[in-house]
Amino acid sequence: MDEDSVREQITQTATRLFAELGFDGTTAGMIAAAAGVDTATVVDLTGGTTALYHSVMERAHMAERSMLEEASASLPLSAQGLHDLADIYLDFHLSHPHIARLWLHRWLGDAAASADLELSYERPLTNLVAEAARPLLAPDIDVDYMLWTLVWSMTGFVTYGVPDHGDQPAPWRDIAPLPQGYRSTLTPETIERFRSHLHTLIDRVLRAPGPSSTASM
Repeated sequence: MDEDSVREQITQTATRLFAELGFDGTTAGMIAAAAGVDTATVVDLTGGTTALYHSVMERAHMAERSMLEEASASLPLSAQGLHDLADIYLDFHLSHPHIARLWLHRWLGDAAASADLELSYERPLTNLVAEAARPLLAPDIDVDYMLWTLVWSMTGFVTYGVPDHGDQPAPWRDIAPLPQGYRSTLTPETIERFRSHLHTLIDRVLRAPGPSSTASM
């Protein structure tokens, strides 16, 4: 296997471990063992755990940014457009659950020495969506908190699911103990129920529709 392939294998392994254990709970030795290489190879090919963590976070950010930029540019400036944006955002994170888990660890104080990542990655994405949504919102709506309400809700849903819905523990339960109430799978019915709830939250903060727009809502 060539160096690029080994580096990618290490990066994917580190992504999984960082997402489940956090940066502070992951060592170069753990990454090496899970990737099937020695610790020296991890350091030589990636620069070590801190450089590897930054690479993982940058990759996650770029994937999310690309999704939001494409969605914001193509969707109509309407209630339906915001519904569609919420759907795209939810579907993206359901397909990439490690991204929400990476950020959840950071919200709990993980990798405190890399606090600049919030300024570099989170704020630009919030601004991007805020500018797209602002014209549709009532003047008394705090756009930042409206967006974060959606983000917090989605992150909790993707990472913890819905308690007592019979989901099975995650397959990596042998790596670390799972939080109480953690769920690894979500039924289509549960996802659609949550999607409908997101739409309701959005509708509650839109400007009151005029007679001509009522039908489109």
